[in-house]
Amino acid sequence: MAAEWLSEQPSNRNFLSPVGFKLDLEIFHGVDFFCQSASIPDISIPFAEVQTPYRNVPIAGSGGISFGDLSVRFLIDEELKNYNSIHSWIRKYGLSDNRLLPGESDLYSNARLMILTSHSNTNHIVDFVNMFPISLSGVPFDATVGDVEYLLADVTFKYEKYELLDEGFKKLT
Repeated sequence: MAAEWLSEQPSNRNFLSPVGFKLDLEIFHGVDFFCQSASIPDISIPFAEVQTPYRNVPIAGSGGISFGDLSVRFLIDEELKNYNSIHSWIRKYGLSDNRLLPGESDLYSNARLMILTSHSNTNHIVDFVNMFPISLSGVPFDATVGDVEYLLADVTFKYEKYELLDEGFKKLT
């Protein structure tokens, strides 16, 4: 009998690094967001619980998929260029009297969160469709700090959907 355990072993024993990523927003070419943290948002489906005499049994429901928010933390550049681009984006459409639909204006942007290998090569891509910001944190100035800690801002995005892609932009199976 052949040893099948050898073929069942993982071919890649490298682990995913939490520091290997890069965010690219489609409508802000040339604006580096100095991303400090981002995460692949959660995904969930609705379910129901059927009562039985012994316990409630969960069953998968229908009704689509729910995606969590995309939260990004970035260093603010000295000229406030990256902070102001998100700030202006929110103000422009937050004060609009028009109801906009996906694809009708530059309210929406596609974005890519690139997951990098340990050699800083793109390994996977999280492709966000029709994304827009819903909140941007304030900027706290404080003259009493001892060491200079550069300022960070948090931005939260909503989006239509996201797909996990390989480095060749093909859906993961």
